[in-house]
Amino acid sequence: MNSRVFKTKEDLAQSAAETLVQRIRAGARSIGLSGGSSPRRMYEILGSRFQEELRAIDLIWVLEDERCVPPEHEESNSRMIGRSLFAGGMATAHRFLRFRTELQEPPVIAREFERDWHHGSLQGLDVAVLGVGDDGHTASLFPGTDIFSVTSRVAAEVYVPKLEAWRVTLTLPVLEKAAFHLVIATGESKRPIIEQVKEGADLPIAQVVKVSGQTWWFLDEAASPG
Repeated sequence: MNSRVFKTKEDLAQSAAETLVQRIRAGARSIGLSGGSSPRRMYEILGSRFQEELRAIDLIWVLEDERCVPPEHEESNSRMIGRSLFAGGMATAHRFLRFRTELQEPPVIAREFERDWHHGSLQGLDVAVLGVGDDGHTASLFPGTDIFSVTSRVAAEVYVPKLEAWRVTLTLPVLEKAAFHLVIATGESKRPIIEQVKEGADLPIAQVVKVSGQTWWFLDEAASPG
């Protein structure tokens, strides 16, 4: 496991932002964005410190999963990204591929996302920024759900019983084929999951990163097994 451990979440966010910019300088143009709280500070840094440099580069930012809530709902991942990565406005050279939850029906949301993906001629993700849940999920690939049987789609809807809610998400084949995975995990609650991954547990996050591409884990000291 390639990993870096940071004393503070701020140090981690700064370094993660710098790493992503380095990948973009090296030619990455399609960037998968994780929701949740862990990457938010990194997005804020990208949207401020690196805003001018990135503005001139053709980029497509791809939301990896979404809760089926209105776009301006406080739990919306696209809202969070809009208020962090795009807080200063989105550059004309950039596109943001999001799940259009205003369409309301999860299957329709997923199909329209997939249509937008193909219209944009996307072949895959150059970088996937990933988070990790306390149960080992990443994006909306939750353990025990039927999302893992979806192998011929770019995106799909999934019902998550433990949350009693629908989600829409990029599928495992799309996420695992990203050329570079940047996994961010912070907090003591993530330490058991990191330990299980190191021991070979077949958790969703492990399935995503085991097949292809390069993976780096960015951990704070609380999440690191030591």
